[in-house]
Amino acid sequence: MACCLCAKYILLFFNLLIWLTGGAFLSCGILVLYKRDLHELFALLSYDSQLVPSFHNVGYVLIGVGALVFIVGLLGCCGSVRESRLLLGLYVFFIILVMGGELAVAMYTVVLGDEWDRSLPNTLKSRLSTYNYTVPQRFEYDLDTVQKQFSCCGIHGSSDFHDNTDYKIYGNRLPSSCCNILSNGICTESDSYRLGCFQIINDNIQLYSKLIVTVGVGIALLELTALIMAVCVCRNTTEEDEFY
Repeated sequence: MACCLCAKYILLFFNLLIWLTGGAFLSCGILVLYKRDLHELFALLSYDSQLVPSFHNVGYVLIGVGALVFIVGLLGCCGSVRESRLLLGLYVFFIILVMGGELAVAMYTVVLGDEWDRSLPNTLKSRLSTYNYTVPQRFEYDLDTVQKQFSCCGIHGSSDFHDNTDYKIYGNRLPSSCCNILSNGICTESDSYRLGCFQIINDNIQLYSKLIVTVGVGIALLELTALIMAVCVCRNTTEEDEFY
């Protein structure tokens, strides 16, 4: 009985943490949808790629996961307080569902990482040959925004523009977004940012990936422990559910 009571309060505590996790997912989803700086970055990375998701999809997935985790936390709290087998059973089902979704996301990330390293840089670099200096389209706007935001030029560096027709027509001039300071209103290679955008973005992603993996492992252990506690409480609950 004491073991069951201990498991009940541990489950209640863990579900408060799960609630906070759901709130974090919701906040991140809203941030992705409404933070303008991220729109151009996701749009640029998703060009000619079937795997890199758009920023809208990322935001909606995070909001959906956050809402589901919120519901799971609510079921866990109510089930542990009422010692309801029905609510605890639903809780166990949704915890398994969430953990399965996390596994699917992890597998998708592995596949995405392979394309990221192998084909995405070359795909984006090939598009620079059609970068239009005079009549910018969506790609040009997104690239300019990313270059200004990350203080970078091209995909691997300013030399990526050497095959561009407008670069040759305008006397080896780079897009103005490649320079912090313009010489007579012109961005030259000597004044341009030294690093390519892919390297800077990749360094940032690698940094945050380690944090995300650490947090993900922590959440998985939290969910697994909560699952075990829920099963323990459910097995030691003998009263029938009453809703009135």
